[in-house]
Amino acid sequence: MQDAVLMSPVAFAHALRKPVSGEVNGMETALSFAAADVEATRNETLSICDVSNLNRFGVKGPQSAAWLQAAGVTLPEGTNSWTPQDNGSLVMRLGNSEFLVEDQPENSLCQTLNDTAVETAGVHKVIRNDAAFIVSGKLTSALFSEVCEIDLEGGALEDNRLVMTVIAGVSATMLKQSLNNQPVYRIWCDGTFGPYLWKTLLGIIEEQGGGPVGFNFYYEIN
Repeated sequence: MQDAVLMSPVAFAHALRKPVSGEVNGMETALSFAAADVEATRNETLSICDVSNLNRFGVKGPQSAAWLQAAGVTLPEGTNSWTPQDNGSLVMRLGNSEFLVEDQPENSLCQTLNDTAVETAGVHKVIRNDAAFIVSGKLTSALFSEVCEIDLEGGALEDNRLVMTVIAGVSATMLKQSLNNQPVYRIWCDGTFGPYLWKTLLGIIEEQGGGPVGFNFYYEIN
């Protein structure tokens, strides 16, 4: 029997804009919202992209760091920080003893960790049902100044630091990274709040002359 295809947590919020959708990692998501040149203009100005379909893995507990290292994972040096793996996967340290791992479309680190048995005390796998977004463009500071207390000009997200903050009333994790040689902001929140956060951010983004871009803008899916 064929596995059922999941829907992105924000799929219904996409519907009014009639995106071209497709399946990535077993999840139906918006691949594009407009022609490539239109999305490129939005990306330069201010844009949001749903990447909830990227595979994730969570683990916490006093022995979780040692367990990940034994599995060959490179860990961030400090709390509330992140580091990339050689294959491009992100490893985030949320506090001292909780970790979130996220793969790129072509990676399988999360699946490997999910398949790895926990045989020691103090290690607990965490189910992750995040809504996740990429926000980019020259007006990102103006956007976040309206919905978040983090000062993007103040260096809070420099040097591979991340913050757990509140964005438009929603608890979220946020970091800044380079993707396709472009600085972008990454946001994760509980999937149940994803549609609200998407609609709220997109409303401001469109007021600023930007708009949504699809998953294929950042990742080429064959």
